[in-house]
Amino acid sequence: MKRYLALLTLTLVLLTGCGNKSERQFKKAVRYNAVGDTTAALRLYNNILRDEPDYFPALLNRAIFNETIGEFKQAEADYKRAYSIDPSSPELLNNMGAFYTAQKQPYLALVYLNRAIAINQDYYLAYVNRAAAYSAIRDYDEALADLNEAISIYPETLLAIEQRAVLNLRRLRPLEAIEDFNRLIHFSPYEAKHYYYRGLALKSSGRYGNALQDFDTAVRLNPRYVDALYQRAVMHFKNVDHYSALGDLNTLKTINNKYVPAYELSGDILAIEDPVAATQNYLAARRLDPDNSRRYNAKIALMRTGAGRERVIERTFWES
Repeated sequence: MKRYLALLTLTLVLLTGCGNKSERQFKKAVRYNAVGDTTAALRLYNNILRDEPDYFPALLNRAIFNETIGEFKQAEADYKRAYSIDPSSPELLNNMGAFYTAQKQPYLALVYLNRAIAINQDYYLAYVNRAAAYSAIRDYDEALADLNEAISIYPETLLAIEQRAVLNLRRLRPLEAIEDFNRLIHFSPYEAKHYYYRGLALKSSGRYGNALQDFDTAVRLNPRYVDALYQRAVMHFKNVDHYSALGDLNTLKTINNKYVPAYELSGDILAIEDPVAATQNYLAARRLDPDNSRRYNAKIALMRTGAGRERVIERTFWES
């Protein structure tokens, strides 16, 4: 699941004991944030904190930017310093929870997110982030409960609906996932990923024709969407349209020549008619994915006989 951070503005915090210069600079940084000039905003946060190291809003916002650009140690230092100043800020607690989930420390994340929700029981963003932490420890029931709570607080929040849809897809509840993706597509009809994920849910429920339509829509909206291209190839393969499937896989390889499943599926499709080309694809997959060499080696060995080649394509047809 994604994480969602709260960026502070002057409307979210009460500034006390702050110099006029810092306040003016912070207001200016917020304006830079609003127009997307993050470099200028970060420069101002640095200036503020050089003069006033305990200026809470600048600490929290700088932590977000440092996290975004991968400066995780600096981000954590800013979060911890901000926490020492105001340990009861829901925005800070939410962001720290999201940060530690991203750093693969979900149990620590839950400590901060539980505090954020205890302080503000209507803080829907904290519920969404806590759902991500619960998902990281595979406690999907608690994750679903938090997403349902977030949606009950803020019914128009598409981000919680999206996360619930993905979670239900992961929990093998495709019908519930489809219902949420229908809602997302209604509000965002040009978002390719929603069609892609609904396609996965439709595929999971055995509705292959509808799944193909969704993967096709996702690719039309985003021609470089390699996951959607791959799944459309799978659907073509299941429809015994090998020409279209190989066309999608070849297009995918030109976009991302390290996408391992494209090579393996290409090999499987080519197994009957061109075992030499199939073997070349398995070798490429093995080179890119050495951890699964045994599987590719087994398929290469099966290319030696007609029965072996039929076995490969039949297994792939039923398992894909």
